[in-house]
Amino acid sequence: MTSFTLVLAPMMMLQAAGEAPTAIENDAPETWTLEYPRLIQPFVEDYRRCLTGNMRWVTGDANFEEQHRSDLPRCDEQSQEAQAAATTALSARGEYADFTAEDVRQIFEHAGRIHIARGADLDNQFTYLMRTAQAAQDAYNEERPKGLVLELHDASVVKARTDATAAAAEAAYEEREGARGAND
Repeated sequence: MTSFTLVLAPMMMLQAAGEAPTAIENDAPETWTLEYPRLIQPFVEDYRRCLTGNMRWVTGDANFEEQHRSDLPRCDEQSQEAQAAATTALSARGEYADFTAEDVRQIFEHAGRIHIARGADLDNQFTYLMRTAQAAQDAYNEERPKGLVLELHDASVVKARTDATAAAAEAAYEEREGARGAND
């Protein structure tokens, strides 16, 4: 039991210290942060699962942002229910008396914006890969030889190939000559 309390004590301290609701703006386009009281984590996670629970179709076009954006209306009912449950859970706790339903709504809206930003990031990755593949294809087409290509080897390459196959060629010649002599 003592080891269990040693494990739980730091978690309880961290939870108590990190429960103040704070809104963090997106300082860098690649980094999104969503902070909320741990008490409402199950409701936020349910909403996020709804958003990510849809199949994505790779069509050859950069349309992942559109697909992610279409998840918001599909999960609107889930969002409303989760917001109501989160607001109720927070109002039942005295330390969250100043946490309003508007604060909860903003958390869920921010989760939706993060979801859309992930789709936009996938679009950026997709278009980057398409551009680099096209650039590689163009470079190959510009640099590849046109017409008949002859391989020219210097004498050392020819000699190395001859030395490597000489024993096998000699054995095949002997076998062929031996079979010819037996038929005569």
